Amino acid sequence: MNENYLKTLLLYYEEEIMGEGYFYALSSYFGEKHQQDKMILMAEVENYAANAVLPLLKKYNLKARASNDLRLMGKRGVAKVQGLSWQEFMFQICNKYPGYLTDFANLENMAPKTDLPLLKILTDHEVAAIEFAKLEIDGSKESIKPLTKYLGLS
Repeated sequence: MNENYLKTLLLYYEEEIMGEGYFYALSSYFGEKHQQDKMILMAEVENYAANAVLPLLKKYNLKARASNDLRLMGKRGVAKVQGLSWQEFMFQICNKYPGYLTDFANLENMAPKTDLPLLKILTDHEVAAIEFAKLEIDGSKESIKPLTKYLGLS
C-alpha cells in the first residue's frame, strides 16, 4: 500500500472534521439567520464527507486525532475570515476551493480502485460547496440545492 496515499487519506479525513468545526463556528460569525443556517448545512456536508471515507480509515487501520480536538482546530480557522462580508466569503470559496478538487483528484489517482467510490463522495462535497457559493453570489433562492442534493435531502 502506498504510504503517501494512507497519510493523505488520514489528513483529508481529519480536515473534514476540522471543516465541520469551522463551518459551525461560522454559523455564529455571520449574523443573518439564513447565513447561519447555510453554514450549519455546510458543516453537515463536511461531516457527511468525513463519514463517507471513515470506512477506509478502518480498512487501513488509520487512527485519526480526537474529533473534538479537530473540530476545535477548525473553529480557530474563523480568525482567517474576520472582517469578510458574506459576499466576500462566497468569493473566497469560489477562488480557493477548486484547489481542493485538485487535491482530491490527486488522492484518487493514488488510491486502489476499490476505494474510488468512497473517495468520489469526498470529492463531490467540494463540488457542491463551490456550486452553492456560485449560486449565492448570483443571488439564487436555490443556492442550498447542491448541498441538500449532496446530503440526499432533495
